[in-house]
Amino acid sequence: MSTTSIDHLRSGFGSVDPASRVLMRWWWFGPDVDRGDLVRDLDQMVAAGLGGVECAFVYPMGAGSDRFLSESFLADVGFAAREAVARGLRFDLTLGSGWPYGGPHVDESIASRRIEWIREEVPLTAQRIPVPVAWPADEFIAAYIGEGTRAEPLTGVEQLATESDETGTYLLIPQGRGPRTVLVAISRVSGQSVKRAGHGAEGWVLDHLSAEATRAHIQAVAEPLVHAAGVENITTVFCDSLEVYDAGWTPDLIQEFTARRGYDPTGHLWKLTTTSEEHAQFRADWHRTQTQLAEENFIAVMNSWAESKGLVFRIQGYGQPPVTISSYRYAGAIEGEGWGWDVITAARWASSAAQIYGHQVVSSETWTWNHSPSFRSSPLDILAEAHDHLLMGINQFIGHGWPTSPRPEEPSQLGRVFYASGAFDDRNAWWTSAAKPLWETLHRLSWLMRQGTRLANVGIYLPTRDIYAGFAAAGRIDLYKEARLYIGDELPHLLRTAGLDFDLFDDDAVEYLDPGRFDVVVLPYASDIPASTRQWLGTLMRQGTTVLDLGATARTGLAIAHPAEIPGFVERAPVWLEGLSDGARAVNDAVAVTTRQIDGEDGPVRVHLAANTSNVTTEVEIRFDVEAGGVVERWDPETARVVQVWDGVDRIALSLQAYEAAVLVQHRQAAPSVERGLPAGVGSVDVSLVQGASVELRDWTVQFPGDEAPEPVTIPHQWESQPGRELYSGTAVYTTEVSVPEGAQQVVLDLGEASPHQVEDPAAAGLSEASFSAEIMPPVGVVATVSVDGQQVGAIWKTPYRLDLTGAVTPGATHQLQLQVANVSSHALAADTALQKLVQDAEENFGRRFGIQTLELALADVASGLLAVPQLRFTGE
Repeated sequence: MSTTSIDHLRSGFGSVDPASRVLMRWWWFGPDVDRGDLVRDLDQMVAAGLGGVECAFVYPMGAGSDRFLSESFLADVGFAAREAVARGLRFDLTLGSGWPYGGPHVDESIASRRIEWIREEVPLTAQRIPVPVAWPADEFIAAYIGEGTRAEPLTGVEQLATESDETGTYLLIPQGRGPRTVLVAISRVSGQSVKRAGHGAEGWVLDHLSAEATRAHIQAVAEPLVHAAGVENITTVFCDSLEVYDAGWTPDLIQEFTARRGYDPTGHLWKLTTTSEEHAQFRADWHRTQTQLAEENFIAVMNSWAESKGLVFRIQGYGQPPVTISSYRYAGAIEGEGWGWDVITAARWASSAAQIYGHQVVSSETWTWNHSPSFRSSPLDILAEAHDHLLMGINQFIGHGWPTSPRPEEPSQLGRVFYASGAFDDRNAWWTSAAKPLWETLHRLSWLMRQGTRLANVGIYLPTRDIYAGFAAAGRIDLYKEARLYIGDELPHLLRTAGLDFDLFDDDAVEYLDPGRFDVVVLPYASDIPASTRQWLGTLMRQGTTVLDLGATARTGLAIAHPAEIPGFVERAPVWLEGLSDGARAVNDAVAVTTRQIDGEDGPVRVHLAANTSNVTTEVEIRFDVEAGGVVERWDPETARVVQVWDGVDRIALSLQAYEAAVLVQHRQAAPSVERGLPAGVGSVDVSLVQGASVELRDWTVQFPGDEAPEPVTIPHQWESQPGRELYSGTAVYTTEVSVPEGAQQVVLDLGEASPHQVEDPAAAGLSEASFSAEIMPPVGVVATVSVDGQQVGAIWKTPYRLDLTGAVTPGATHQLQLQVANVSSHALAADTALQKLVQDAEENFGRRFGIQTLELALADVASGLLAVPQLRFTGE
């Protein structure tokens, strides 16, 4: 019998390629590391099912430190790389300390520069004024004069003549007739220092528009690091997001602009200071040139060097300088960051580039600020944010992060944490119970979301020239951030909640995109569209693609006024979503689907990941494109089992609890049988099997470590309300007896449904704007490891908070049921006074390089213990 595509998929889902395991950004503070600590970290990662590290070097955390790039530091890098690879872990390397790239090797000739504008009113008389030099390494670019005061737009602006002699350069101010203002453009070193730099890595940020600067960094930093780690041990070399603020100048920018745009920009530079539509064309040309220089002189140079070493250059390609989606085509691997399934995030920016340029794997920096401060993250917080990234097309998680830290001998001390990150390591109280199922679940989902091709039949055009022209009004030159504001959040939200998916594309992408790639193309408020893109759009329309001119500004395609009209133009889609409430149609605002198609000789297989992004149980109807088949299987990513099958359907009703996700596999082959009586796995319980008889479990005892004996306890039982337990991080064992009725065919432990719990003031609870947290009150805080008669059955750590006990109990018998509950470690963080001493010592010895998280809010809105009355549910005769 031949093997089908669905057979291959089932086999891979059950025995997953290690390459799709979760990686961790491995923070080295100082750099001050102990090799014993490094080995312990790596061993813990292996035990937890993680796949490797991205080594990142940052500021000191304490009174002393080695120096970045010292012989001893480089020896430690080599040791860590070899030890990681020996354990089967991937080892990636950040090519610098802190970010962006820079350091002591960067002088004023290769430092990032900006245009500093000096604006002064001058009298009516003709004058000869010295060019102002206010700061070392200032360089004069040009000067202009216009009629009007400093407080109003200038008219009649002209470039000023200059003359130079042995005493300097002078501006020649002509005779005037009324109020006049001079504008002087100065090239000035931006003065931006490397953020969060390690000891010995301090210095200016390099000029990312200059190939000379990039090569200097390679020689001074990248070469020693790679040589120390060993090329044979490295998978990718990494560059973090481009945060070179106001990086608007490089010494040869005038010449480069002239060569690329066909005219000399010198007489027009003053237009960068205006927001007038009259000057939009020049501003777009100017910033387009900056984009090209960043691509060719930074990304391409770094990538070419990496390829010469047999390495892959991975970059977060967004920020400043104003790189665009297609800038990723110059890199070897693509990465994004940021949660936001229904808006334009950096993760969506990256996944769109991956689709366009044929990258099967696209990674994201994940869990930055997750339920901050550190150690407040629960496994559900981590899983729910991961679902968000998967919905955007991400299929490689790089956790942010794992702080390498000595384990203090004093139990009340936690050790080091990163200022802007969770701490996803074995110091979490829940780690022993839930780390392995959590990371293995994400490992399996990452693998599944790499198979075949992501289906996105709507293309959203990125009107880069219009956005470039608006940089002056925005006050920043960040194309990614301004794109989200320009396009807005309503358009992507309406598409996702209808069941549709989309990719962004820019003008450079049209050279690579198949004209049949999208069924619908949306031009959001676009007006300045290059001729080559208009020609491509014309080809699309002649081939039958619907082009929608949202806002009626593009003057091509079909004009529409509102994003809500767009789904109506999509004739076919992999799925359509509609909300349900008590069986009636309702608005869907919470569930989204991402679909991948695997083509084979036996027909296509489609994998749909449907995720509830909200904090309440949500029901939707999912309508499928029946040409892909009428068999739909639900697979459990924790256990790799088939838990539900629909045969001969074109739609299903799906109920998902808060932050729950479902893997739905659609195909044309014979339907399999459902696997009942699973040995473990919260997600393995079919909701249809838990509607029978139930009994509340109210008679419990609890025992904490150090207690002489178990004590009776009333459920709900929250630790923080118990005297002496307010700052306790750890475990407690709850015990009861359960009687299983005769004739019971399936027995399910149900801890209860999570209830909505939205923080009224996130900032007061320690959550920044970038913080993701599951906005629920769970029935257990936060993980329960379940044992029956002393034998471990499984762990309950996510919605739905259920576990199938069928294989562990006997109908007609009485069993001892134990729940070992583990909470988060934020209590230990709140009690740790030594961490503040580490911060103080670091600041006294190395200056203020970071601001630690809001540690005083570590306990805000935290609940531990058994927080609801569990039930035992039975089905049978």
